Amino acid sequence: MRFCWLIIFLVAMPDAFGQTPIKLEGHGNVVSSIRFTADGKRLVSGSWDRTVRVWDLATNQQPIILEGHTDWVHDVFVTPDTKSIFSTSQKSIRQWDMASATESEVFPGLGGATVNCAAFSPDGKLIVTGGRNGIVQVWKVGQSEPLVEIKGFASWVGTVAVSADSKVLAAGTRTGKIRIFDLPSGAERISINAFPNRQVLALEISPDGSTLASGGFSQTAILWDLKTGKQTAQLAGHRGVVTSVKWSNDGKLLATGERHGSVHIWNTNANNRQQQKITAHSDGRLGFSVTALAFSPDAKRLATGSYDKTIKLWPVTSE
Repeated sequence: MRFCWLIIFLVAMPDAFGQTPIKLEGHGNVVSSIRFTADGKRLVSGSWDRTVRVWDLATNQQPIILEGHTDWVHDVFVTPDTKSIFSTSQKSIRQWDMASATESEVFPGLGGATVNCAAFSPDGKLIVTGGRNGIVQVWKVGQSEPLVEIKGFASWVGTVAVSADSKVLAAGTRTGKIRIFDLPSGAERISINAFPNRQVLALEISPDGSTLASGGFSQTAILWDLKTGKQTAQLAGHRGVVTSVKWSNDGKLLATGERHGSVHIWNTNANNRQQQKITAHSDGRLGFSVTALAFSPDAKRLATGSYDKTIKLWPVTSE
C-alpha cells in the first residue's frame, strides 16, 4: 500500500495563558483520533482526510503518511509493543507495520455508510462501531462478522467506549441516552438519561473501570458510577458544549475539550478540582471544536486535535 513523506514545520506558539504548545500541521481535514506510543516518542493520528499519520516527537522529523482508507478514519490504535497500528473507517479495519510504514492486513466488513463512530478496546482485540441506523456492533479484529449486534436504540449512536478489561461497553445516542452493556454477551446493564433530548458527544471509561466520563450538548462534563448508573460529579466551567473526554493512563487526570476550543484538565484525586485550562484551538468560532485528546504515558503532555486540522502538544502542569 502507498505511503509518502510530507515536509512539516513544528511551531512553538504561546497561548493566552502563556503555555507553549508544539503544533503539528499537515492533515487536510478534521483530526478524529490521537494515540501516543507506549514510549511516548511518537504520536499516531487519524483524520477525516482518510489518512493515518505517525509523528516522531523525539526527532521532529516529517510525519509518515499511511494511505489506503477510502473514507473517514474514525479511530486509531497502537499495540503495546509499538509494532503495529490499527485504524478503522466506515468500511474496514487496516493494520500497519510501524517499522516499515506499510499496510500488513485489511479486515473488511464494518457496515459501510451506516457507521457513525468507532472505538478500539484498550487491548486492541475488539472494535465497536455505532451506527446511524441505531445499531451497535462488536467485532473481533481479524473477523468479518460481528461477535455481537445490539439493536433497540431510538436514534443514531454517536459515541462508544470500551472498558480496559473489555467487559463493559458504553454507547451514547443523539437523544441523550447512555446505555451500558456487558461484553461479550451484549446484555444491557444500565440505561441513563444523561442529556435529555440533547446529543451525547463523548464517552470514556476510567482505567480502573469504575467511572464513565461523558460530554454532550451541555456546558458540563458528567461522571457516572458504572455499577449503579448514578451521577457522581459535574465538571462545570466550560464555555461551549463538551465534545471530547480523555483519562490519563493512571486515572488521576481527566481532560475535557469543548466546542469553542478550550481544554480543561481535572484532578480526580483532589475532588475533581480543575488543575489546568488551555486555550487550545480557538479564535472565537465554533469550527475550532476539540475533537481528539490523548495524554502521554507519563501524563506530562496532552495532545489535542481539532476541526482546524491541527494537533497541538501541551505541557501538563503538576500539582
